[in-house]
Amino acid sequence: MCATLGFLGLTGTTRGIAASESLPPEAYETLDAIVTGKVQGSPEISGLQMVVIRDGKPVFTHATGLARVDTGESIPLTLDHKMRIASISKLVATIGLMKLVEKGEVDLDADVSDYLGFTLRNPNFPHDKITLKTVLSHSSSIRDASYYWLKVGEKFEDFFRPGGAHYEDGAHFASGEGKEPGAFFTYSNLNFGIMAGVIEKVSGKRFDRYMREEVLLPLGLGASYNVCDVTSVNPDGMATLFRKRDDDGNWHPEGDWQPQLDSKRFSCTYGMEPVGRGEQPGPVLEGYKPGDNPTAFSPQGGLRASAKDLTKIARLLLGGGEVDGVRLLSPESVKMMATPVWRYNTAAENANTTGEDINPDGPSKGLMQAYGLSTHIVHLPEWGLDEDRTLTGHLGDAYGLMGQFWIDFENGDALIALITGTADDPAPGSGVTPMYRAEDEVLRWWLHWFPPNGEN
Repeated sequence: MCATLGFLGLTGTTRGIAASESLPPEAYETLDAIVTGKVQGSPEISGLQMVVIRDGKPVFTHATGLARVDTGESIPLTLDHKMRIASISKLVATIGLMKLVEKGEVDLDADVSDYLGFTLRNPNFPHDKITLKTVLSHSSSIRDASYYWLKVGEKFEDFFRPGGAHYEDGAHFASGEGKEPGAFFTYSNLNFGIMAGVIEKVSGKRFDRYMREEVLLPLGLGASYNVCDVTSVNPDGMATLFRKRDDDGNWHPEGDWQPQLDSKRFSCTYGMEPVGRGEQPGPVLEGYKPGDNPTAFSPQGGLRASAKDLTKIARLLLGGGEVDGVRLLSPESVKMMATPVWRYNTAAENANTTGEDINPDGPSKGLMQAYGLSTHIVHLPEWGLDEDRTLTGHLGDAYGLMGQFWIDFENGDALIALITGTADDPAPGSGVTPMYRAEDEVLRWWLHWFPPNGEN
């Protein structure tokens, strides 16, 4: 059974009512129904962390469910547990890149080849440069193909070099009319290997170290793109991701939760010998040359963080690049991140709007409508919702994790919601929005119970 903590507490005020009385019992009952799978069509959830921000301040926190199973004992999930937050990692990584942009060391409109140490060109469009602006907006013409990560010791350049060990006959490049760099949106994780490669070459540091030193530690966060930074210091603080699905992909909703990632052993980077929870990993990548293989650190999805950590990131962005007296970015950089670089054009059909689903007519069709510098931007009516609000942030989906990180800049509000796994097929597009059903329910719960201040 999934251990349930219930509500850990409310702070601040909501709609001018005392915090302890801010939500009626119906709100708690509805959220509990989402978690326990009692909403028709929405599966049971193994765990949920949630933080709601209003007017720039956290007003609601929640953690429920299962953090991990240890010798048969279910350890309850708290708001402090960290987990692999999947593609929300992209947005956080871009904060690190924007620091280099502000220093004048990186130009978003320059050819990425100027930074990578090798020439990167789509062979189907050899005269079109690939820029960081197109990389961060998934309009670079780069494709994931069969895989987009390499083990330690392998060369990242081999994804793009004809004859390279990972070239896959050019499958990492788009082809066809209207698919040149800057023209067509297709979600590609490999773009963020390129971005991390730029960070490494320009800073001279490994990607995980750079992000810790320049972004995470200055904010007082114990989060890291190197899981061993977390497990070696606070082994009990790492949550496991779950599904009720077997190795053959069959779902068993009435069965036991099956660990998917971060259970008992952890590899600090792709290809490294795993260590046990709490064990010291020893030297990590001694002699690594920055830029050789930034995908080893999973820049596209490998950040281990909690909803509480992401609350600090949301407040940073809401504060124009400053939070609790610490300034990481200028307001101009935050605005640049949140400004669409690409928008879906129905007349031009300039995108696969399903996100990571390569089927352009898949159940998540319409998920992607606009994208900035690593920011997913959605005007809610485009998703079939009545609220005239625009959310900016990112989704995350991997190993059972389904995460939402949304900011409403106009109203100073935000939602951070991390689901650690589902008991059945999450069924994308089965709710009102194109998101997975449980995500859809959580988003609509937030929109209903936490409208912008001044609204009923």
